[in-house]
Amino acid sequence: MIEGVMVFLIIQLFFSLTFRDQHISKLLSLTVIAFLIYLLGHFMSFTLSYMVSASIIGIYTAYRLKKEPASLDFKGEAVFLGFFLYFLFLRSLVPDLYGAEKFMDSAVLSSILNSDRLPPPDPYFSGERLDVYYYFGHVIAAVISKFTLMPVEYSYNVAMAFFSAVSFSMLYGFLRERRVGWTGILPLLAGPLYSSVELAKIISHGDLPGYLFYWNSTRIIPDSTFGNVITEFPYFSFIHADLHAHTIAIPIKLLFIAVLYKFYKEGEYSFAIPVLNFALFATNSWDAPAFFLISSALLLWKDRSYWPLIIASALLISIFKLEMKTSAPVFLTFEFSPLPDFILFWGIFLALIYFRYAKDIRESPYALLLAVPFPLIPAFLFIPPAFYALRRRGFDDILLTAASAIILVCEFIAIDFRMNTYFKFYLLAWVLLIPAIAESLKKLYDRRREAAIIIIALMLVYPVFATPARHYKAELSLDGLKFMKDSHPGDYDAVKWLYGRNTIIVEGVEGSYTYGGRMASFTGNQAVIAWPNHEVHWRDNGDEIARRMSDVRAIYTSQCTVAKELAEKYGAEYIIYGDYERELYGEQNFSCMEPVFESGGTIIYLVGD
Repeated sequence: MIEGVMVFLIIQLFFSLTFRDQHISKLLSLTVIAFLIYLLGHFMSFTLSYMVSASIIGIYTAYRLKKEPASLDFKGEAVFLGFFLYFLFLRSLVPDLYGAEKFMDSAVLSSILNSDRLPPPDPYFSGERLDVYYYFGHVIAAVISKFTLMPVEYSYNVAMAFFSAVSFSMLYGFLRERRVGWTGILPLLAGPLYSSVELAKIISHGDLPGYLFYWNSTRIIPDSTFGNVITEFPYFSFIHADLHAHTIAIPIKLLFIAVLYKFYKEGEYSFAIPVLNFALFATNSWDAPAFFLISSALLLWKDRSYWPLIIASALLISIFKLEMKTSAPVFLTFEFSPLPDFILFWGIFLALIYFRYAKDIRESPYALLLAVPFPLIPAFLFIPPAFYALRRRGFDDILLTAASAIILVCEFIAIDFRMNTYFKFYLLAWVLLIPAIAESLKKLYDRRREAAIIIIALMLVYPVFATPARHYKAELSLDGLKFMKDSHPGDYDAVKWLYGRNTIIVEGVEGSYTYGGRMASFTGNQAVIAWPNHEVHWRDNGDEIARRMSDVRAIYTSQCTVAKELAEKYGAEYIIYGDYERELYGEQNFSCMEPVFESGGTIIYLVGD
């Protein structure tokens, strides 16, 4: 384990020198490698495309260092290493890859690592490709997995620590160029005002925060369909530790902001803009329109001759979009956020934003009238700052204007579900606001230190109290399958036996967010059906999923010859029969098939002769 982490740190340090700015290069180099893998991976296996792509960028890096020796950014590396070890330690406390989306994320990662080509096979729906989910972020995670030389159950946790840490080192490097001090990273570390209010209530009752304290701040605003919308923010995503599209997109967004700033100021990294437009769309498409518009506006503002980069961005996005079979309904909604709940989420940021434009407000107070509807539609509180930002037209102001528009859109338009719209767009807006908030906090700290300390204290309530609440045990291991090794040792051994066989398996199935699909999730093999709630959302094929679930049940409850015939119908090579299947379906006799593996009550039967 330690050896793998050390190997990874050495390799990523080398690729941190691929481009001139280390805080940019650390993730940009991996993104470019993953981009080349995506292009090549449609014609060859992931492993081969990885070897070719990493070699190309490695040779380029070595050539650049020989031609132009680089000096190591010790401060930037210290920031990265400090946060990397911090988040790696947190993952070691509760390393389990179980609960929330961790099975699914492990399944996508395992499928990519074992894929014969891209898109990778859908691990939860045999016979189909994963052309229904934006998987590029997991290609980057797969590159990290290769760097570590460790299996998925370990490399998942290393990748999670890397994406979290590189977000902070990226922000530090970006803000350091602008002479923003240590306070600059606080917006990325912060939680919403809600956590302070909740803590006060808990303490007033003589209690201490429990496990759900870390969760409650992400369910603030009510929703008539799901109870609450999702209001995630970066630090929650980091400690919740789902290696999900929206989480991987956080450092990519920060990278994009850092690249756009270098281009805005110095005209550098223009080549990276189409790559990052592609990477963001192919990782988390919700973020792509905003960054495409922002980057296009900056390219044209800088020099209209940059229009080919806009075309290149659009073409790369179109290539991935044409590959995908995805769609989502768009509809109007007039279910507005209640003002108190809105303030409990955005209150700290709003205070710093209005402080940022205090001079503009004094000079043009009439613009505050734009916020008049805020008691009914509180997002209008962002309209006056957006008005002042448009007049200033600085880099941070452009991002703030975009964030304000996104927050306002959530009150009127829903994509997929209102819950999901808030989830993705609020997280996007939070990241876009970070540069302006960081600069505003620094100015407040310089001018009114007492007020700044109060703001900082409110920001830090969440990380200080939610972090220990989230990490409720101390395994001190990075083995994400330790939970399986302890509770279902036979399943653990079966996972090791099945890994990388690139075949189709039958295993028990319930809904999503269950123990079902555990073999497909960690072996790189396709299940006939697993996590059906996700599949029906992706594919909108409820009848076919119902048939498959019915057939799987029949395999475990019918005569052996019938079970064999049904398994052969889907081209399945193995049937898994463990404690999980016994609990779901009862005892079954597979005497007409050969058992090829048995451990701790888990048996794997060979379907064919």
